[in-house]
Amino acid sequence: MLKIAVLEDETEQSEQMLQFLKRYQLTHLDFMYEAQVFTTGTALLTCYASDYDLLFLDIRLPDMTGMEVARKIRQQDTGVMMVFVTNLSQYAIEGYEVNAYDYILKPLLYHSFEVKFQRMLNVLFHHHVSDWLLLKTKRETHRVRIDDILYVEVSGHTLIFHTETENVCLWGTLSQYEHKLEKNYFSRCNACYLVNLKYVKSLHGNMVQVAQQELAISKSRRKGFLSDLARYKGGSD
Repeated sequence: MLKIAVLEDETEQSEQMLQFLKRYQLTHLDFMYEAQVFTTGTALLTCYASDYDLLFLDIRLPDMTGMEVARKIRQQDTGVMMVFVTNLSQYAIEGYEVNAYDYILKPLLYHSFEVKFQRMLNVLFHHHVSDWLLLKTKRETHRVRIDDILYVEVSGHTLIFHTETENVCLWGTLSQYEHKLEKNYFSRCNACYLVNLKYVKSLHGNMVQVAQQELAISKSRRKGFLSDLARYKGGSD
């Protein structure tokens, strides 16, 4: 059961989105969902409990922008998929700030919605993984949720698992974890970094921004890394 929130202050637009979801379900009988509509950012933020799978966010709202709502939600939920629904494509660039998956342009058309929605579902069903790693250091064992790892760094013979709340250091090599994390959509951008593609915000030449950190993309790894990133964004294997 997928839990979806629609943040839209125009009744006609929100009803159309709900109709599109119902229409999709008619041709995909295994698709189960529940959807809730919010007309203000405040209403969504007040009851938000980090249990939504997918958010459709309008940009222009009566109390705040959809981008402001997204920033506030990201402070407590790094995993929910965000999709902006707007008539201004310029907001697609700003969406990188909150790790938005995609944007849909108004006016909404079912065929283009169906194609994008199928990709969203592919990503969601592949990425809802609750695997954990047990990382044993000299002093203690850390239980780290794989989905919370931003990237893994190797320095000499020391591995550093970077998350938003802690860095865990232990003895080892990247190759020990590269195969293990492959199914969770991690990819090497160079010999020293194994990146969780979920947290890639933007690309700048030979640099990739992962969360708040910029990492170099080596020439030898560039093609493979960009290919992995494209498959992740497209939701296909």
